[in-house]
Amino acid sequence: MSKNDKLLKKITCTDLSVDTVVGYMKKYGACVIPNYISDDVCDSVKKECIDRVEVEKDIDFEDGSYRRYDTYQNKSSYAAANKRVYHVDCFNDDMKNFKKDTFLQNVARKHYGDTDDYSVHVQIYERHSFHKVPVRGFHIDTFEIPTFKAFIYLDDVTENDGPTSVILETNNDSELRRMKKEVWGPSTGDDFDGGYKPHPTNFTKEELGEDRLKNWTKIIAKKGTLYLLDTWSVHCGTTPSVNGDRHVIVNYYRKGKDLPRSDFGYDAGADYKKYFGGK
Repeated sequence: MSKNDKLLKKITCTDLSVDTVVGYMKKYGACVIPNYISDDVCDSVKKECIDRVEVEKDIDFEDGSYRRYDTYQNKSSYAAANKRVYHVDCFNDDMKNFKKDTFLQNVARKHYGDTDDYSVHVQIYERHSFHKVPVRGFHIDTFEIPTFKAFIYLDDVTENDGPTSVILETNNDSELRRMKKEVWGPSTGDDFDGGYKPHPTNFTKEELGEDRLKNWTKIIAKKGTLYLLDTWSVHCGTTPSVNGDRHVIVNYYRKGKDLPRSDFGYDAGADYKKYFGGK
């Protein structure tokens, strides 16, 4: 068994009880649940999403979803080797049900120790393939608040396909976040030249250190796998090979019952200000 397989085994859970899954999340900041969605559903969702994401322009669909060929692919920010369709629940009934999954809402709420409900403000389909610009690298999503994401793998994901990854137990490392925010400051990460604007929540490998990097885990998994992430865990995508191809649906959770659709990916600045008071 490889080192990565051993790390994956640590966070793989087959007991679908809220308490058990929350235990994994609190300890590791991540949890992998195999066979959460059937192959047939994965195949039909993937086909419908590909039909939209391969339109060769950014487009707003009449049902309220919209397609973006990632806005990060420029020198002012970061490239992600992906294409995105936002608000998949607008056109797919299976993903509408996944968005309202009460088990996941309860896991999110209990993980953060809240009495308030949690719900999904945006559901995104992402297709990851090779791009000459590297993926963003190690980061957390925000300093202000940890958020909760649920990923469904729509096909088998191997190392070739650029699996998402996480450094286990960093969700509980408040000192790491303090050092990043107050001492080290913004970084481009390890794989970017000086033409890229540093980001406040990007980490370098030197900042993370060898001990933390021993827990770096690539989420290599089968179609239908559910992957849960607390975004105060240091995480990153990895670069797909030339022939790699990864398809995922991601629910983004925030505190609140039946949250309105956000403008995430449509007007990121306005969305950030709405939820965090940022500029």
